[in-house]
Amino acid sequence: MRKGIGGALVVAGLVAVASCGTGETSVPVAAREARLSEQNTSLGVSLLRLSMPDFPAYDSPEALAADRPIVVAGVIDGWQQGPATEAYENGPLDYRVVLRVRITEPLKGVKATPSLASGVACIAFDQGPVIRDESVPAERWKPAKSVADFEKAMPAGTKVLAYPREMPPEASTGAVRVPGDPLPRDARLMVIPPQGLVLEDPVLAARRSGSRTALVGGRVPLTDGGAGWLEPRTMDELVARLKRHGVTE
Repeated sequence: MRKGIGGALVVAGLVAVASCGTGETSVPVAAREARLSEQNTSLGVSLLRLSMPDFPAYDSPEALAADRPIVVAGVIDGWQQGPATEAYENGPLDYRVVLRVRITEPLKGVKATPSLASGVACIAFDQGPVIRDESVPAERWKPAKSVADFEKAMPAGTKVLAYPREMPPEASTGAVRVPGDPLPRDARLMVIPPQGLVLEDPVLAARRSGSRTALVGGRVPLTDGGAGWLEPRTMDELVARLKRHGVTE
């Protein structure tokens, strides 16, 4: 299952499961409700959904957890300016924005990771395109979306689940031209895979009833994965599911 066709395959597969004589309809209902939550979310996750290559999708939250060194649940502590690196000589810079997650549930790998000793995970995201300005050199062009835009789109206090790892050296190929804001003491920049961020929409959570989910995917929709991503409807249910599958420390 891969991004771009994953959502269609999931829905088709779920409907097929529901039509096998079991009478079960909860899974296709969950897929429909997940799509509605994506359409009606108050969170501006589109800022995180920049183009990316196809990827092998994990069927469930616990499957992804088994393949990642760190799993944390918590709340958004805030956003800050990350580093900007040189993409090519005399060209515009690649800017990153940093999401700070205050960890409330250390599920995997936190105790063994010194850079998380402060209780905050600092996750870097591509900040998006820059604004062309012919009056200044290309390396001085600024991002179209500011840190304030990210703060407004996904505000502090929003519940999140993340699957980070410390940023490998190869993730930043160019020279750092703008260092960005300082991180908490001993913290290091981290990165996540395409399915590595789930958020709970506070507006949807307050209005939720029946099978409606308050969860939305960060970088990709939850429907890009398998049925396991669609069963939890709140962050508490998602964390409880992971713990039932042994993801806890």
